[in-house]
Amino acid sequence: MKIADSMYFIHEVVAPKVQVVRFVKPDLRKQLDPIVEDTNVLLHEISQVLDQVPEGGHVIFNFGLVERFPTSFFQLMMRARQQVLKRQGRICLCCFRHEIVPTVELMGGSRLFGMANSEETAVKEAHAK
Repeated sequence: MKIADSMYFIHEVVAPKVQVVRFVKPDLRKQLDPIVEDTNVLLHEISQVLDQVPEGGHVIFNFGLVERFPTSFFQLMMRARQQVLKRQGRICLCCFRHEIVPTVELMGGSRLFGMANSEETAVKEAHAK
């Protein structure tokens, strides 16, 4: 089990092809704006993590502590998805607060990503695939 962290998330390799990114701040709007620029620090740090994803690997993003989910966060997840798909990998989003789930669904979250209520469920599903 390998763990690395940043100011915004903790990255853990829980199995050879399963990685978890846990966001640790409730409001990352300042760090997410503007997400469209390649100079965005959060985008850069997430990209570094995703560079470590092996072929066919799984990445689980845990949003348990996140209280704000602006569209720029979804844009970050879309960029992450592109990067992981290049390696035939999969992304699962988990642990959203109940009030955030409708927003994620409205943006097409369950069509584009795996979704789980808990990190434990997401890890089990990743091991099963």
